[in-house]
Amino acid sequence: MGRAMAHALIGQGVCAASEIMVIDPEPVMLERVRKMGCLTATKLTDDISEAPVVVLAVKPQVADDVIKPLKPLLNSWQVVVSIMAGISMEKLEKGLGHKVLVRVMPNTPAQVGLGMNVYFAAHEVSAKQLAPVVEMLSASGETLRVSVEDGIDAATAISGSGPAYVYYLAEHWTAAARSLGFSQEDASLLIQQTLIGATALWRDSGEEPRELRERVTSKGGTTEAALKHLDQNKTGKLIVEALEKAYARAKELGR
Repeated sequence: MGRAMAHALIGQGVCAASEIMVIDPEPVMLERVRKMGCLTATKLTDDISEAPVVVLAVKPQVADDVIKPLKPLLNSWQVVVSIMAGISMEKLEKGLGHKVLVRVMPNTPAQVGLGMNVYFAAHEVSAKQLAPVVEMLSASGETLRVSVEDGIDAATAISGSGPAYVYYLAEHWTAAARSLGFSQEDASLLIQQTLIGATALWRDSGEEPRELRERVTSKGGTTEAALKHLDQNKTGKLIVEALEKAYARAKELGR
């Protein structure tokens, strides 16, 4: 995600590659961003004390490994942006000894400029400090500010993990298309365009998904046959329960 954000910042002209420093112990990752023109380092240095925005783009499981060495390097005016799922403001503030914090839940379509970035800012973050953060997030897609921190954990379940739900559906949808005689290439075309078109129609029509679904569903037709099977197997209920599981896990990660 960090590399996707850097790529978007450069591509949208928000900042030059030379203004971005990526710190990562993995040589392979550093080589990738070095090719983009970014500055790189394998460990934290005093240089980070000059950065107006510091982004923590690591897995929550290694949060402590990053927070502890970063703490003595921060200045009070710097904005720390965390995209670590489940790591609370309280834990960040306690670990960093820092209050100018923003939590963000992005998702992987940021890699193609179509990401969904949900963010929550601490009260200590001024409008002036928040502006470059919002500009950074907007470079990779849409942004949504939530007024309570719990909204980040909820967004983790909805949009953060959301692309995986789409790919899970597409995976099985493709298998069905293959079983009905379509090649892999043709199945991908059919399903990708259907997803793109259905989403665009939903966005542009202003109608609710239920209304659009009902319009496609003729009594006694093929769509009704498929949807009846899904309803009989309580698929809708399972979807809701699955997202509740994701939300609960986001909460667990912050403990």
